[in-house]
Amino acid sequence: MIKIFESWTFNRTLPEPFAGVAASRGKKDTTEPVFLSIHNHMTRAKRATLHAPTLNALLAAAVIKEGEKGAFGVQEESGIIQRYCMEYAQSAGSEVKIGVYEPQTGKWSGIVKNGNALTPYPQIGEWGSSGREIIMMFILASMTGGPLYDQELSDTFQKLNEEIKDGFPDPERATDLAYLCCDNLYRRISNCAALGAAGIPLDGNSIASGNVPLILTSQLDTGTYNPTRTVYGKFQVLECKKQGLGKTIAELKEQYNRKFELTEPEKLLVPKLPENYHVSAEAQEILEAVIHSPMRVFLSAGEAGTGKTTNAKIIAQLLGLPYYAFTCSEGTDEVDLVSSMVPNTGEKEAKVQMPMPTYRDIIMDPASALAQVCGSYDNEINEEEAFRKILTMFYQNGFEQGKDDKKFVLVESCIVTGCRRPSLVEIQEPSVITKPGTMVKLNGLLDEGAVITLTSGEIVKRHPETVILITTNMGYKGCRGFNESVLSRMRMVHYLDPLDAEGMVARAKTRVEFKDEAMLKKMADTVCEIQKYCKTEMVSGGVCGYREFEDWVWAYTVQKDVLKAAKRTIVAKAAPEEEEREEIYKNLVLPVFGKAKAA
Repeated sequence: MIKIFESWTFNRTLPEPFAGVAASRGKKDTTEPVFLSIHNHMTRAKRATLHAPTLNALLAAAVIKEGEKGAFGVQEESGIIQRYCMEYAQSAGSEVKIGVYEPQTGKWSGIVKNGNALTPYPQIGEWGSSGREIIMMFILASMTGGPLYDQELSDTFQKLNEEIKDGFPDPERATDLAYLCCDNLYRRISNCAALGAAGIPLDGNSIASGNVPLILTSQLDTGTYNPTRTVYGKFQVLECKKQGLGKTIAELKEQYNRKFELTEPEKLLVPKLPENYHVSAEAQEILEAVIHSPMRVFLSAGEAGTGKTTNAKIIAQLLGLPYYAFTCSEGTDEVDLVSSMVPNTGEKEAKVQMPMPTYRDIIMDPASALAQVCGSYDNEINEEEAFRKILTMFYQNGFEQGKDDKKFVLVESCIVTGCRRPSLVEIQEPSVITKPGTMVKLNGLLDEGAVITLTSGEIVKRHPETVILITTNMGYKGCRGFNESVLSRMRMVHYLDPLDAEGMVARAKTRVEFKDEAMLKKMADTVCEIQKYCKTEMVSGGVCGYREFEDWVWAYTVQKDVLKAAKRTIVAKAAPEEEEREEIYKNLVLPVFGKAKAA
């Protein structure tokens, strides 16, 4: 038996209102199937029991979820959660209990900080601690994307949390929800091995004596357990390495500026973003790679509003490079990517001297049709090959005339222009291109040799200091995967996660004149809740991210009505169906801001 579920833990006094409901019912357990977890696979005596430490953990986790008395976050590496991190203080100014959990090993470590003093986590036992904080960690982790996420517990706790926030208007309903939460956690922890991926691994041997493994002072000092992303609250002891919030442009401009000699037109193309903008970890990784290696071709993928284009402009600004952007569309083809011959509308119309066979001529007698154009007869040629050669001849003929009388001019893409001199070229949304393999045309520019041949026959070599950054949304409608040969040429690939609430607030403060930080935080939290709702309810066809959050803030500053602004921005774009938008507004926006507006 795991320490936190030993028999003495079931004899502890239940908190209210659960104690009162259990007393009125005359029992602490239930056999009703609706209140049993889907992870309860008992064949006999199948029941759920109210467990005092779990109930206390549910109440405390609800407080942290509301951003009070503690914080919860994750430490990620390459998008994979390595640790869950938590702080909890029962009241303002009291001691802070710090816990860290590693899902790969099942080990939970803790320490208590009171002022400047550090003491071990209280011993778990009949006359000591119940291990409540351990269970709190699992509750919050089960609501967070990652290896411990559990749909049943997340949905049930959300409903119980509403009861808690409203002061338990229906104790009977709250208790029924508590049965399900208690049973879910008990089964997933105690039967972890049998449940596989649904289980919660907990190294029972490490706490068998009741002593929790210590977080060392040196580990706190070196930031070993610092989270990289805050999910709820604000950390006091474990300083959050805020994802996407690094040093500012002002702090890094001397470190990365290459001081290239640019022409006057090129100087005008160097971005001039405000120097208080934070440089994301992904942007700084690319900057480091450019400065210290020959890597010059990169890919950034992520949802709209995650900062892909902003990162590109920040990188160009810090390196001191002119910035070029090429935006792809469904109809983008190989010619668009490089260069094309277009008529010079300032001159007379060019005359084509070559005879032009009809489509019927090509189908009926492709060899004769080709001979009519180029003079050579090929009895074995098919209509497809003949048609291709005829088009090539007319194209080359038009180009030669254009060279002589300037009735055609060569227009190169900004991709080619940027490759001639030190520049940063952003190629936006190539995943929307309909024709497969179109991007393969650029393989020559992406290779080590870095050359490409234009329509005119000119060979352009990519300047060794030119940086190419491809940015795209991979999961939206109309987006397609990359050809493997293109993907292979990316020297570094970043998959950008959506900003969390703290990241949204920090970015908005640099872009919007808005002084009420508490309101910003509340709005950002609501955006995150809408994101979770859309994911849970599989609402598709809408968008909900930082860009929508910023639009909401701007609309609020103009309209002075947070609910009206929400309807026109964050809600309007979150879902395509009116019924879905109504659900989002009534359940996620109105309960949070309706009271504030009334006040």
